[in-house]
Amino acid sequence: MPSMKAIKRRRLTVKNISQITKAMNLVATSKLQRARNNKAAIGRPVQDTFDIVYKTVSDESALEQPFVKPREVKNTAYVLITSNRGLCGGYNSNACKALAAHVKENGTNPVILPLGNKGRDYYKRRNGNLVDVPSPSETPSLAEAKQVADKLVKMYEDGQIDEVYLVYTQFFTVLSLEPIVRKVLPITPDYMRRVVGVDIEDGESWEDLGFFAKPDSNPASALNREIEFDSGMENVLRSVIPWYLSMYIYAAMASSALCEQAARMTSMDSATKNAGDIIEKLTLQFNRQRQSIITQEITEIVSGANALQ
Repeated sequence: MPSMKAIKRRRLTVKNISQITKAMNLVATSKLQRARNNKAAIGRPVQDTFDIVYKTVSDESALEQPFVKPREVKNTAYVLITSNRGLCGGYNSNACKALAAHVKENGTNPVILPLGNKGRDYYKRRNGNLVDVPSPSETPSLAEAKQVADKLVKMYEDGQIDEVYLVYTQFFTVLSLEPIVRKVLPITPDYMRRVVGVDIEDGESWEDLGFFAKPDSNPASALNREIEFDSGMENVLRSVIPWYLSMYIYAAMASSALCEQAARMTSMDSATKNAGDIIEKLTLQFNRQRQSIITQEITEIVSGANALQ
């Protein structure tokens, strides 16, 4: 049985840790609100981007273009979005496991572009085929997403990769975060139709990416306008695709940043509650041991007094 001094020392240590976790919970709560506002602010621009891309790839002349026409798949690129720091529960490991499950099911050679130190470390320990890309900041920006998008476009045009998937975490509620894998290249017109929510056929459902709310039954304003391709479809796609990829990755980074703060807030709240439970148990153990010592001393005193009589 540990001594009273050891119990007191451990109780003080747990109390200090609970103060840290409580502070981290408050910080994560504040950052969660900022991340929620940032994600909401980019929802409409992302939706308009997807509308225009769908209108572009729906043209018959786009079906034979490199970014739309399927090719034989040998190498698959995965953009894995995780955090740079830990202490956020299963947020990082769940995204990495979702990627691993998809790689096993897909059966192609994976090429991983990790956006976040945790994902990079996870696959570096497993000798994954990693492509070096800068880790995003805590508040993602479009410029950071554009760097990754430009690299993907170059790799795709050079034939280093044959398709691209995005692995990120979708926010439903603070307690409901789901890692998902979505294909971004080559672009499939039918898939984009489900994303923008236009002309949904029987048996189909809207493809919720977590970036914007379900569109109305009426087509978006971008789809109501006629688009003319004066410079040729190939040149149009060369301009549209990097923009599309940048917005897609930017929205996924914003969604993941929101999920990271939600997971950290929940984890720190649970850690604070667990620390409180441990403190209560240690306090009870300390009081019982102190009472035992006091009882033993009283018994010794009484026994000594009886012996003197």
